[in-house]
Formats: sequence, structure tokens, C-alpha cells
Amino acid sequence: MKRFFSLVFILAGVFIISGCRNPSLRAYTVTFNTQGIGTAPAMLTVAEGSKLTAAQIPSPTAIPTNKSFDGWFKDPAGAQPWNYNSDTVTADITLYAKWRNASSPSQPPIPPSPGNVTVRFDVQGFGSLPAGTATITVTKNSKLRPDQLPPPEDIPDDKNFDGWYKEAVCANKWDIDSDIVTGDITLYAKWSDVRFTVRFDTRGLTTPPAPVTVIKNHTIPATDIPNPTHRTWNFSGWYKDKNCNTQWNTASDTVTADITLYAKWTPKSLLKKELWESKKTEGATNYFRIPALAQTKDGTLIAITDLRYNHTADIGKFGPNGEWGQDSHIHRVDVMVKRSTDNGLTWDSSSTKITNTPDNPVKYGYGDAAIVADRDSDNVLIICAHGDTRYGHYTAGDANTRLKVVKLRSLDGGKTFTQPEEITTSIYGLNGDWGTLFFGSGKIMQSRKIKKDKYYRIYAALLVKKTSKAPSGKAKVALFGNAVLYSDDFGETWQVLGDATVSPIPNGDEAKVEELPDGRVLLSSRTENGRLFNIFTYINEGTANGHWENAQSMLLENERGTNGEICIIKVRKTDTKAPVYLALQSIPLSSKRHPKGGSEPNIRMDVGIYWRVIEENISLLALADSTK
Repeated sequence: MKRFFSLVFILAGVFIISGCRNPSLRAYTVTFNTQGIGTAPAMLTVAEGSKLTAAQIPSPTAIPTNKSFDGWFKDPAGAQPWNYNSDTVTADITLYAKWRNASSPSQPPIPPSPGNVTVRFDVQGFGSLPAGTATITVTKNSKLRPDQLPPPEDIPDDKNFDGWYKEAVCANKWDIDSDIVTGDITLYAKWSDVRFTVRFDTRGLTTPPAPVTVIKNHTIPATDIPNPTHRTWNFSGWYKDKNCNTQWNTASDTVTADITLYAKWTPKSLLKKELWESKKTEGATNYFRIPALAQTKDGTLIAITDLRYNHTADIGKFGPNGEWGQDSHIHRVDVMVKRSTDNGLTWDSSSTKITNTPDNPVKYGYGDAAIVADRDSDNVLIICAHGDTRYGHYTAGDANTRLKVVKLRSLDGGKTFTQPEEITTSIYGLNGDWGTLFFGSGKIMQSRKIKKDKYYRIYAALLVKKTSKAPSGKAKVALFGNAVLYSDDFGETWQVLGDATVSPIPNGDEAKVEELPDGRVLLSSRTENGRLFNIFTYINEGTANGHWENAQSMLLENERGTNGEICIIKVRKTDTKAPVYLALQSIPLSSKRHPKGGSEPNIRMDVGIYWRVIEENISLLALADSTK
């Protein structure tokens, strides 16, 4: 241990001694030659590369009365004056005194010898040259050293000095490595403007305009300031900050650095657009119900709806005018499609009917459609119910009385759709106890987080009735409730999320599914006096392994039950501009009895939207709290 300490101490001493040494500085001698007149100043010793100050090289003393001292020169002939601003000592040198007769006026400089030439500098109106450097004398056929090409001083803030050129138009720069002074010449300063970049942020509503460059301390030319437009937003000017508090003044604000200006937008006042109007668009006896909306990857909007002929009842058998207590007529229902390529300002002039081909004599019902448009491709998927039996008239054990399930697919962003393809067997095969079911209409949810192979995962909610046998042998039907299906191949195959035998909301009705910001799955189901909620949490997203919680109810007074959509969006707070997520739940605010009375369902009225902030990792209990 002591030997190790001694060795460390010795090494430390070596480094300390070595570190304390200063490298020797090279010094040179400056000698003064008065050329036989007066007394020379004392010899100087200066460091290499030093400039000489006037105090270091004073005038000679004991000057005769008939002589005047005209300065120190590098050569005995007095042709090359020592330049205090640029000349440096790079070797031992001798400076020579230049004299004139005191009785004579100042004489012009002695012309350079035939071996010397003059180099003049022209700053072309900007800045100034260091004192004494407007003209230098150099040896003919020599190159110019870097120290002989002084940069200008007092350069304006909005100008860059770009070097010395051989002509006033600055076409050919003087090359110190190859150019030779062959005669008297003038070199010209080249200047360029100091420019900064101005970028424009349109907040994602339009394609950002191209950046512009502006001279320092200048305003942005009016012709360079873009004026973006948007179909549904008004452009309200460019602002200096993201929160649009301080507007850029085009008349007085100047550009002093690279900047980004932010567009401020205000919503346009737009008239509502009727896509379909019951008892008018498709005839005085036909109705539209159960709309849904999707947006393709290029921004195209696809709207779908049920066209219900002669009355508003669902798929199945009803009376001729939709009487619920009768089953004499199969109710024809078709799914209609319209598209908009301009954010909903204008739509297709006519609807496209994508079910019930013209030569179909039975005219079964197709309706309660759910839709999703893939965010990465032109695929669009629609799933809807189909058949001639209404959901409530299912007979336990009789597969012929089940609602069927069909899918329609588009590969061109909703311009065209395939014929309905029945997938009833594969869906009912997910649980042999399921009696009859249908997909919740509206939106099929596509995950923002989970992607398998080509597609992001999609989710759909089901309403299911379960078959069981009474002890007497007579079949009866019990409610299973809701289930959630997911697909990782954009609807080609489906799986149950969680345990297929246990409903996440056993007493639920028509349901919708959403994805929370953290990736958990939210199920929202209809009930007569509000909503029922449950949340699925993943243990393994890839295998979809996880668990549902115990369903919670949110009471919103009576007569609020409906097949309402739930949507989670990202917004900003109006005061702090901080990002926050909102959950929006559509639901009717009131209802009234059907004028026919009896078993006819109530008429729901005054559609409203309930909302709440979705805090990070919000609990199911907090989400279902109707007091917030």
C-alpha cells in the first residue's frame, strides 16, 4: 500500500512540475536607423507577431534644425511606411528614418522604384479602411499576403464583407494563393446583404407557405407575406407567438433574426348542410335514420345512413306502416353513401345505394351500419345488420330468426363498395351461447397506438342475446349484454376482447367503443337513464391479453337512453393553451310519448352533448362520475 502511494505521489509531482512550465516565447529585435541624422531610439525586443505602437517607436532626438522627421519606414528609400494597424514583427528588423529639409514645404513621397507597384483599395461606399491602408506599395510580380488585404471596419449591420475583387462589379475574387501583382491595381470590396429566414406556421390547416428571406432590419415586403385560405376557417393574420397574442405589424416590424410567424384562424359562419331529409330526399314516405361518418387518409368524408322505406322502424317484420305489434311486412332498409372532398362544404349531388341490388325480389333490410376508414390505406369497411327478423323477435335455438351480419368493403376511399358479404357464421362462432346480435352502429374505432402488420387494430361493440332452455323444455331468451370485438386485419377476422363468455356490461343495450389516450379501451352502453361504462386494460397489447373492470353507471335523469356516439378528442384550454383530452357523449336531453301510444317507443328529442376532461390514467369510477 505504501509503495503504491509513493508511486502516485511521484507521478503527481512530475505532472505538477511539467504543468507549471511555460513554453518559451520567441522574441525579435527592432533596430532603428536614423540614416546619419539625429539620435536613434533604443533597440526594442518584442514578441513574435506583435504590432508596434507609436509609443514604442518614438521620433529620433537631437534632430538638426534644418531637418524634419517624416516617420519610420521599412526600407532606406522611405517608400514603404511602417503600418501601425496591420504590420507585425515576424523577424529581426530595422526601421529607417525618413527626413526632409525643415526650410522646405512637405515634399511628395519619393516615387517607388521601378521594382515596386501600388495597390489601392476601394470599399465601394460601405465601411471604412483602417488608417493608412488605403494604399500599399509592394514588390512587382509578388503575391499579396493576408495581412496586406485588410478587411474594412465600421461595417453596417445589414452587410456582409465578401472579400476583395479585381473589378468594381466583383466578378473575380483576388486569389492570394495564385494571383500576382504585375502593376498598379485597385481592389474592390464586395458586399452582400445580411438576410434572415422567415417561416410560416399555418397550424396544420393548410400547406405551410414557402419560407422567405428578408434583409436584416427590414420589414417583410408586402408581396412576400402569404395570405392562406381555408374552406371552413378565416385567416386572421400572422402572429409572433404560438398563442397568437402579438400580431406581426407589416408596416413597422423588422426582421432581426430567423423567425417563425403563426397563423391565427377564426371559424367561418357556415350554413348547415342537409345530406338527407326524411319524407323529401327519397320521396314523401321514406325516412333516414342511424347516420355515421368516417374520414379517409386523404381527408375525404364518407357519410352513411339507413334509408327506411314507408316508416321509421328497424330491420324485420312490422305492420305496413311500421306498427310494432304486427309482423305482416318485411321492412326494406338500404344503406346510402355520400362523399365530400372539401371538409363537408359540398357533397355528392345524389346518394349511392350500396345494398339491395335492383333485381332482389325479397328486399331484405340492411341497416344500423358501422364504418371505419383506414388511416394508412384507401380501405373502408362497413358492417351492418341484415335479414327479415327484428332483433326482439328472435326465437331461442332457431338460427333462422337470428339477425345476419354482413360486411362491405371499399378499396378506393369509398368511391365504390363491394356487394354485401355475409359473415354471420364467423361472428356467432365466437361464442356458441350467443343467440342473436348486431354491431353497434356509427363508428368502428381504430386504435391510435396498436398496429399489427399492415393495420392498426380496430374495435366494434356488440349487443347480444343469449339462448338458454327453461326446465319445461320451452326456449326462452335472456340478455347477454355487450361484447367488444377486435380485428388486426381490418375486419377480415374478428376476436373477442377479454373473456368471450363474460359480458363487460351484462345489462347494456346498444353500445359504442372508444380508445382512451393511454391505449385502454372504453365501452359506453345505452341505458334508460344515462350511460353504462367499462374499461379494458391490456396486460399484453400484442396478444390482446388483459381484463375488464366492473361496469359503472352514470345517471343523467330519466328518458336519456339512446344509441349515442362517444368520441375522445384532443383540444387546448382557452386560458393556458395547454393540451387536454375531452370525452364527448351524445345523448337526447328529453323525450315524449309516441302519439300512437301503446307499445310504441318514446320519441327522443333535443339532442345534446355531455363532456368531461379525461385526466391521465383516469379511473373508471372517476369517468362515470356524473357530477363532474
